[in-house]
Amino acid sequence: MKLLVCGSEGRLMSWVIPRLLELGHDVIGIDNCAKWGERKSHRAYQFVSGNCSDPAVVRPLLQGVDGVIQAVASLYGVVGFHRYPADILTNDLGVHQTVLRLASMAAVQRVVFVSSSVVYEQCSCEPFREEFADECVLPQTDYGLSKIAGERLSKAYWKQYGLPFTIWRPFNVFDPIEDGSDDVGLCHVFADFIHRLVFRQQNPLDILGDGYQRRSFVHIQEIAEAIAAFSFDPRTLNETYNLGRDEVVTMRELARQIYEKACAHGLLGNGRALQFRCQPVPRTDVRRRVGSFEKVKRELGWKATRSLDTMLEERMACLAEGHIAMGAVG
Repeated sequence: MKLLVCGSEGRLMSWVIPRLLELGHDVIGIDNCAKWGERKSHRAYQFVSGNCSDPAVVRPLLQGVDGVIQAVASLYGVVGFHRYPADILTNDLGVHQTVLRLASMAAVQRVVFVSSSVVYEQCSCEPFREEFADECVLPQTDYGLSKIAGERLSKAYWKQYGLPFTIWRPFNVFDPIEDGSDDVGLCHVFADFIHRLVFRQQNPLDILGDGYQRRSFVHIQEIAEAIAAFSFDPRTLNETYNLGRDEVVTMRELARQIYEKACAHGLLGNGRALQFRCQPVPRTDVRRRVGSFEKVKRELGWKATRSLDTMLEERMACLAEGHIAMGAVG
């Protein structure tokens, strides 16, 4: 198939595209590179630097395209959701409606939308099953609202224009090379904790709220493999799937595991017990986000297998090798 990937230079699509190529697809990528910057490495696919909300840019790229993966998103941690609400709603929904409208005009066979588990923000029944999002109170964060509205747009274009869709809802994706920030809660929690524990050697650790929020995490590689393998599978036509693992951990437990592994690999030298310093958290912060992944396992035979311990061990080992190379251990 000839595929257009919107948001091609983002972290998730950077893992998805190589697998699409391995499967024999012809890929065109488009991205404005606003967040991650433009990579200078060689690409085995055609790349266009441009804004996916601009019809003049997107329209010619859709000529002869069989399918689209629409993965453009304003990605932040919980604090970022509240700091940039207008940008999130305007940019993300603007891109998606432009892509859907032009794809329907170009007779594209399917538009795949990468949504998020934040659509379950106001759900109370656990574990969250795919049908729950249609029954829940709307998300209060603008990021969550942008995702549920994006899903509804996909379904609306199917109802009115016959444009098929597939929707993926990843849960708490762990990207081992995502950069953290000194600004607590601006980036994803994995990158946030690793940045401040390992690189800033912060103890006590700043943590949002009481740290007993519960999440399950999944490695970005496993999510990418599922999206590449099944986005255009006949079984996923006009369907929605959660993607993740059911291993649940509190944020305090996550921080302690990172801290202990960093100490074990010689990245932290003092060895004293980890302490926490609680910081204000937005009122919309979700206490628990626990998904059900039975549908994707039952219908597609997919299951994420890399444990949290394995993900952390791989990351700390990689960081330790870097420190050894620079003579920075101790």
